[in-house]
Amino acid sequence: MDARRSETWFFVALLALTVFLTWLVLAPYLAMLIFAGTLAFLFQPLYQRLLRIFRYEWISALATIVIVTLIVFVPLGFFGVKVFGEATGIYSSLTSPGGFDLGVAITNFAHAHFPNLVAPNFSFNVADYARQGLTWLIQNLGSFFSGIAQTFFTVFLSLLAIFYFLKDGERLKKWTVETVPLAPQYSEDILREMEAAGSSVVRGTLVVALVMGLVIGFGFFLFGIPDPTFWGALVVIASIIPIVGTWLVVVPAIGYLLLTGQTVLGVCLIVWSIIFVNVIYSVLSPQLMRRGVNLHPYLILLGVLGGIGAFGPVGFLIGPLVLALLFSLLKIYAKLTVGEVKGKV
Repeated sequence: MDARRSETWFFVALLALTVFLTWLVLAPYLAMLIFAGTLAFLFQPLYQRLLRIFRYEWISALATIVIVTLIVFVPLGFFGVKVFGEATGIYSSLTSPGGFDLGVAITNFAHAHFPNLVAPNFSFNVADYARQGLTWLIQNLGSFFSGIAQTFFTVFLSLLAIFYFLKDGERLKKWTVETVPLAPQYSEDILREMEAAGSSVVRGTLVVALVMGLVIGFGFFLFGIPDPTFWGALVVIASIIPIVGTWLVVVPAIGYLLLTGQTVLGVCLIVWSIIFVNVIYSVLSPQLMRRGVNLHPYLILLGVLGGIGAFGPVGFLIGPLVLALLFSLLKIYAKLTVGEVKGKV
């Protein structure tokens, strides 16, 4: 009995040590693996269609990789270079003498439209408030684009991971169900909940944010906002916070047009934003999330924000997945408890 107990404790300790060492090995690549898994999940339907055409798994996965490269990585590279260039230009214009002075613009606007209003003169420069954020952004983007070799290596690893996720995904799922020390139906329930959570976040959060950034960014371009690509990228990030987040970028853009005397363009941008923000959040978002996880949207939002705070950018996926795992385990616990009660009765 004692030998058996010692053997068990030794196995548990060895397993814990191995898991810890494995974490140290894979932690630098965690964000890349989650990103690759997300893309593999998104392009799984395409892979299945190609599999029916080519019949061979490796050919179908390779063809999917080519398509992913053309419609994701190539545009992402051009977009990143464009955003970096515009961010650098904005930083230079704000920090150089004669940059846009928000206080002077507000004073001029008040004097032009309300001549009888006695208003104090404002004297603060927006550059003082934008410099820190832009400095951080430029430094991080600059380090990303300066390490060209590292960037290509990361992209290569991502594509290779997507290839194997597509090709061996079903076998990995089957191995997980067989290996986890739970009844197969419980393991399958957990995987379904995790897939549903990923679907809700990707379709209902990421896709909506990308569409919002494209539409609002095009509106910025259409109505004369300088550097629309950069501000459209900020819309993508801010749109993670439903409704309110988009307006955190749109309202200052509207204010810029009004304060610089472009009233007609400012009104047009207001109408454009109201129409498309409402359409995207009231029509597109519910359609994309209708087959998602059975978590309240507010919990998904907290999971996204909390995940980003705890794990960085990739946390927008990790947070909701952790919540989905928690609620799935609670459901299983309830079923096990009911089963024990029935067994005793």
